[in-house]
Amino acid sequence: MPPCATGSKAILRRGTPDHVIGWVWLDRATLRRGLMTEVRKGGGVTLGRTSGDRINVSELWGHAVANITPSAMPAVTISLVAIHGGSFTWLAYALIGVLMTLVALQVGILARHFPSPGSLFFYLSKALHPIAGMVAGFTMMAGYLGALAAAPLLGGLFVEQALRFFWPVSGLGWIAGIGVLYLLVAWRLALRGIEISARWGLWVEIFSILCIVFIAAATLWHFGWRDPAQWNFQRLHTAPLAQALILSLLAYGGFETAGNLAGETSASRTAIPRVMVLSVLMVGGFFVAMAYIEVLAFAQIPTPLGDSAAPLNAIAKAIGHPWLGIFSDLAMATAAFSATIATLNSISRILYSMAGHGVIPRFFHHRDVRHGTPARALRVLAAIVLIGMAVVTLWKIPILSVVGTFGTFTGLAFLLIYGLANVATPWFLFRQRHAWRWISLIIACISLPLLIKVTAVSLWPLPVGGEGAASLLFIALVMVIFFWGLYWAAFRPERLRHILVAVDEP
Repeated sequence: MPPCATGSKAILRRGTPDHVIGWVWLDRATLRRGLMTEVRKGGGVTLGRTSGDRINVSELWGHAVANITPSAMPAVTISLVAIHGGSFTWLAYALIGVLMTLVALQVGILARHFPSPGSLFFYLSKALHPIAGMVAGFTMMAGYLGALAAAPLLGGLFVEQALRFFWPVSGLGWIAGIGVLYLLVAWRLALRGIEISARWGLWVEIFSILCIVFIAAATLWHFGWRDPAQWNFQRLHTAPLAQALILSLLAYGGFETAGNLAGETSASRTAIPRVMVLSVLMVGGFFVAMAYIEVLAFAQIPTPLGDSAAPLNAIAKAIGHPWLGIFSDLAMATAAFSATIATLNSISRILYSMAGHGVIPRFFHHRDVRHGTPARALRVLAAIVLIGMAVVTLWKIPILSVVGTFGTFTGLAFLLIYGLANVATPWFLFRQRHAWRWISLIIACISLPLLIKVTAVSLWPLPVGGEGAASLLFIALVMVIFFWGLYWAAFRPERLRHILVAVDEP
């Protein structure tokens, strides 16, 4: 263990492998705050930021919503919730929407105090402990990487389905080819700059949502809007509703990615927390409305909503306009493209931040001179996803199996980082004697039990197949990172202290 500074006497320590010569500790108060000055060969601090384009609030909102991917709920995932929610599926989404708004408030508090492109990696390091930040950083990175690997393939799948309306196309080769095109275009946009990629993501996501809204409007025009069964609370049973709550929670995951653009957003300390909360509120309203409309429509369809693999396509056929199903496919296809852009932007900035703080190789702490984007991280990510798509194509792995496996890992990552945020926020606010500390504690007491319950249900009994393998891999990753952090705490404490240094934070 290195000696601690006493009084105002400075202690020079031996450097870390990334060419750092030493740490200058100023005094005991500075040590408590975790602030330090990094001294490099030749003198002076050289860890500056390269400013890129600045994005506005609407583009930041588009980035966060693209990571949530709201179009997936009415097009695919609502069936899982409706199995248990029945006529009260809308209520499950509404209650979870309120809960996730409270969670977004918690994360937003951390984003206001510790804005960083590393998002919860840096938030939790400062508010809770650097080891918690390491665990969050690696699980976020792995979870988002799972979403990034699945998004282009999912986009290819829905583009193929849309093309079938015009001529017969099928086969994994088509899907993989479209997926490669998705990835390369998204990668190029992300490489050129955050402003252009965020703007593209915003408009593509708006188009996706409008496709869903068009189908919803046609459904209400055909069936009307009245459905007394969805308001008959005497038929409400708490046990099935509780299961529906658990399944609907993961639909809201991704709002925290707004924090990854802290270094490229104007007034990030106020804009990012506001966008986190507003994105959950607006997406929640969309989820509740679509749940109500789809349950209303399926009351007139022989097949139950819970048994439908493509609910919007089934509704289009029921109202006598099967061609409307193409809008469902286009919605998912475009949503997958915007999600590809958004996840590339998010993961690359987490890699950039973690490299700057010395957790991963400094190779990733590099911005393109012309565009100001983390170019090396983006290139590595694109290469990894291309290799993954090649493996899926050559081994002929079913696309939905890939999506389910990666989705399991991503969902567990969301649960862990939201749980840690609910611990870190009241802990930090009580240390600061902040006026919101009791409110934060109440929110944590409400949300933590449900997050723990969802995690327990997700892990036990252990799922079979790819989902089970993803669950075991997630547990192994968390344990490895945790013990890695303990090793640093015991033998390399300066590495943990370096995480607390403001490197790329605005």
